[in-house]
Amino acid sequence: MVKKTLVIAVDNSKECRKALDFALENFPTGYTYHLVHIQPRPPSLASYMVANAAAAAFVYENLGSLEQEQIDATNKFMHEVFVPKAQSAGANAFAVIVQTDCDSSSHIGAAICECAKKIRADALVMMRQNRSAVARFFMGSITRYCALHSPTPVLVVPTSFEELKILVHDDADDPLS
Repeated sequence: MVKKTLVIAVDNSKECRKALDFALENFPTGYTYHLVHIQPRPPSLASYMVANAAAAAFVYENLGSLEQEQIDATNKFMHEVFVPKAQSAGANAFAVIVQTDCDSSSHIGAAICECAKKIRADALVMMRQNRSAVARFFMGSITRYCALHSPTPVLVVPTSFEELKILVHDDADDPLS
């Protein structure tokens, strides 16, 4: 059997847990899962200097430890929630934390696309977020960015399982086959 690689973009939302559920249900064997979480670095010192000199001094002294605390918390979450779930289903799973300098949709999306490219993923699995059109316009959409820019095929998972059951079906149930 040919081994395939999936990159599943995750954060701490329930929707991303559904993306893993979808992958486990629809790609159960022969796949390696790279569960990718993008960790934006803490805001720059300049943003704290504008706000408050005391805050800037604190950040300057503690920036390295703050950044490491974020990475450690993310790593712990990934290894307590996502990796065991995938492994309990028999999947070969790896947690991947990628840092980026900015938390904008385009920077996070670019980091996800680059990670999928480096891993040589066969597909990138992402959740469609439940945001209003206004929120998507002003905040952007990481999923949209990846769908438009990724050299790797992108599978966008709907947010409700009712939609999943309509979109994914067994060929034996297909009256046209």
